[in-house]
Amino acid sequence: MSITSDTTASGWDRAGFRCGRCGAEHTAGTEDEYLKAVGAHRDAHAVWDGLNSIERSGLISILRTIMSAPDLAWELLALADRQCPAGGESR
Repeated sequence: MSITSDTTASGWDRAGFRCGRCGAEHTAGTEDEYLKAVGAHRDAHAVWDGLNSIERSGLISILRTIMSAPDLAWELLALADRQCPAGGESR
């Protein structure tokens, strides 16, 4: 007879989080996932609250473009790290 072990922490099954401000819901399978989800959501509210409507619109447009093309995101980060001027000349 074989014995299987459960790799989840004792007493932890699933935890749900519902934001009282926007109604977003997150479910996590571990305590670490839960803490990361709640922290990321809290940080997202902090960023969102600091933007005006024009900045919000621009940010969302940029995120939609970048998140649909992960390679683009990596290339943009590489360009930023090299601090290329807006004209495209390398330093």
